[in-house]
Amino acid sequence: MHNQSQEDYLRTMYLFFEDSGDRSNIKSVDIAKKMQVSKAAVSKMLKKLHEQAFIEVNPYSSITLTDKGFKKAKKLIFKYRIIGYFLVQVLGVSKKNAHEEAHRLEHAFSEQTVKKLSKYLDHPQHCFCGRKVPKI
Repeated sequence: MHNQSQEDYLRTMYLFFEDSGDRSNIKSVDIAKKMQVSKAAVSKMLKKLHEQAFIEVNPYSSITLTDKGFKKAKKLIFKYRIIGYFLVQVLGVSKKNAHEEAHRLEHAFSEQTVKKLSKYLDHPQHCFCGRKVPKI
């Protein structure tokens, strides 16, 4: 998967999992609201993600991240948070700008490079936003 939009949806779903502890009760209307996109856009993307086995769509429009989708989303969150930590803690970038930059860079950096960056940073436990950096 090298589609930034698909990755953005998976990352958003992972954030819902973090908040609820449940990766099987994500609602499409919540995704639309969080991402500020139409319900139709969410529906179209969910179909693509389902076809690639990243999600299952359950009755009553709840969405479940499959193991494959959960693993991919977790890696994206890891990349975002390590890059964000580096931007704020090492380069002194503002948190607002770090959020935007880390979001763009998470799609460009390889997993291998971000793992090396994490090692260089002595494996931070939390990102600049205060959330835990997941283990991958």
